[in-house]
Amino acid sequence: MNRLLLALFLCVGIVKISVAADEDVLKVLYASIGEQSANEIAPSYTAMAFLKNIQELDGNLRVANDDDKISLYYKGILVKSLRKPQDENPESWANISGEILDLAYKKSAKARNMDFEAVDIILNKAVKSLGKDTKYYPSLVDDGRVKHRRHFSARVEDDILWVKIGAFNNFTKEEFAKALVDNVTAKSLILDLRSSPGGNLTVAIEVADLFLDEGIVISTRGRDKEKVVYYNSKDGDAWEGKPIVVLVDGDTASAAEVLAVALQEQSRAKIVGTKTVGKGSIQNLIRLPNRATLAITNAYFYTPSGEKLDEKGVIPDFCTFEMPESKDVLRIIEAGKDAACGREGRENGALEPEIAKELLKI
Repeated sequence: MNRLLLALFLCVGIVKISVAADEDVLKVLYASIGEQSANEIAPSYTAMAFLKNIQELDGNLRVANDDDKISLYYKGILVKSLRKPQDENPESWANISGEILDLAYKKSAKARNMDFEAVDIILNKAVKSLGKDTKYYPSLVDDGRVKHRRHFSARVEDDILWVKIGAFNNFTKEEFAKALVDNVTAKSLILDLRSSPGGNLTVAIEVADLFLDEGIVISTRGRDKEKVVYYNSKDGDAWEGKPIVVLVDGDTASAAEVLAVALQEQSRAKIVGTKTVGKGSIQNLIRLPNRATLAITNAYFYTPSGEKLDEKGVIPDFCTFEMPESKDVLRIIEAGKDAACGREGRENGALEPEIAKELLKI
């Protein structure tokens, strides 16, 4: 009997230690989202988003938001109701979240067996309701960075400098500037950003600065809409006003969109392709006590004209959405800008380069 009591004591002790660690993670999480998110998100909202996904541990578990109480149910039967915190203190909401987890572990053997990774499992689902760009990277996986293909290439064909940027990294501006100098006799530039996921925003702004003779490249705004940060280009155009056409598609995102729309709205380039992704947000990476990483949106990009880039994307001057490669290039050019242009991946399409070459003749 004594051994049984000792085993029970140890089991409960292990659960409580786990819950205490969970509460530390949630405390940082609730506070970080509340303080740094571009949209105002209260700790209570984040906590309920977390708790309502407790069923990821066991489908028989449910959490209900009952007026001034939070209730845990197991197989449809009430386990216990807890009174909600009366304020938006992240610590208070982390504590009650820990209490609910503790109750779930005691009631469900399935949940108890997952207590080590419980927070990772729940948060992986819960953050989806906290913003489309909010991501949770568990400590059990890598840091979520995408391994890109070749980042940069440049060649000259028929007096046209062709440059493709696969991703923006610390070497992109240097390579681009060198390509402009080495091929100064080229008469025009086609910049291919199709399927570029973006990368280093600062570098994209620096590349835009190569071509823009002063002016706004992009601006950012967070929760305080009156607080605007402007990123401006300096005096001088390294391409000396020679024509530029930029190719984009439905997979062009983030920093690549910033570069494309800056050149477009400052009347420095024409855009050919389809509507881009519309990933116009800045994310802050927060390291949590469990060694996981939370990525939350704390600001949004705005184009030189003041339009929000996020979700809207870049609308090309000449749209190729769902157009066959055999489409009449001149008719597309005559049609001009199409506000209804949709998204489509066209990285290797031949139509966009053909339109670009024709535009450079005009």
